[in-house]
Amino acid sequence: MNPHLAGLIARLQEQPSHTGSLIITLIGDAIMPRGGAVALSTILDLCGGLGIGSGVVRTAVSRLSADGWLVASRQSRASYYEIGAGRRGEFVRASRHIFGPSRRPHVARLTLILMEAGESREALRNRLARLGFVAWQGVMIAPERPLPPSVAANVIAVTADADGDTMKRLAAKAWRLDAIAALYAGFIETYAALVGPAERFTPRDALLTRVLLVHDYRRIMLRDPRLPEAFLPDRWIGASARQLCAGLYAALRAPSELWLDHHALTRAGPLPPADSTLTHRFADLR
Repeated sequence: MNPHLAGLIARLQEQPSHTGSLIITLIGDAIMPRGGAVALSTILDLCGGLGIGSGVVRTAVSRLSADGWLVASRQSRASYYEIGAGRRGEFVRASRHIFGPSRRPHVARLTLILMEAGESREALRNRLARLGFVAWQGVMIAPERPLPPSVAANVIAVTADADGDTMKRLAAKAWRLDAIAALYAGFIETYAALVGPAERFTPRDALLTRVLLVHDYRRIMLRDPRLPEAFLPDRWIGASARQLCAGLYAALRAPSELWLDHHALTRAGPLPPADSTLTHRFADLR
């Protein structure tokens, strides 16, 4: 095993167990572009390569199935899992958030939402949070955006602007960007040493490293609101982390896909070829 990968695995084993999340990363990144179904034996093989025991993996897969993330089937004595139909949209949205550019890079104004007291207030707050709003000083704020009619009809929406420094200062406090920046700094410290060596990884080591790379990056990205440039500090470290992740992903993709071609299985045999979504990841940085 490559010593760089061995170090990443040792780091993984020092952390609290995130086996279910790791499997979601594997399925969403490597398996979904190839149809979204894979044999349990493939999951066990790859998780075993990361030092995760089969019993822990089976328990995690069962929980993911109970929550609707995966759907199980059997053929003879072999088990297979595919993404649950009701969860595919969440995988697609997560992939866009992780691998795609900010959707509103040039927005420089705020939408402020004021809500009246009432039984629907908490439900509205939750829905606004899913739309990217954050609570700040008694109002909900987000970079300017249109609201769904069903939301707009039940709130008071105001658009506001400010000078650049004021907007950046507000965003840093409201979205706690210092904490997110610290996570990105840790990501860069962990993965910068792989630049160069990653190009020489074996197919299996490349896939295992790719899983860990995307897993760690995904955990940060799910906390990152992906704010437009006008809201971010100068020389935002998240941009450097994204460049690093994109470069490593490009180096690991071909050999890791080669391992999937020859070793990953579905009910019908080898995995089908990857669709075009795989080559579109980080496309804006190329």
